[in-house]
Amino acid sequence: MTTKATELIKKKMGIQKGAGDHKNETAGDLSMKLAIEVAKEKAPALLANDLKGATKEIVGTALTMGITVEGKDPREAQREISEGKYDSLFS
Repeated sequence: MTTKATELIKKKMGIQKGAGDHKNETAGDLSMKLAIEVAKEKAPALLANDLKGATKEIVGTALTMGITVEGKDPREAQREISEGKYDSLFS
């Protein structure tokens, strides 16, 4: 059985749990580098066709856990992935 994305995120971040109220609390901040690491591990189980898409899925999971990404709302981080801001990390 594969490890859930939420468990991988918590393990990589060194936290016990996500925020109880993800809309009003923050459980931590995930770096894009760690998001990509989780995406690489989870890629076979994700729906995405490429690493960028897989990372966007992981960032979406962070949103539901009350975790910011690079100090910002995960939706903004997803937009920045699409815009190419982190392309150097994907090569």
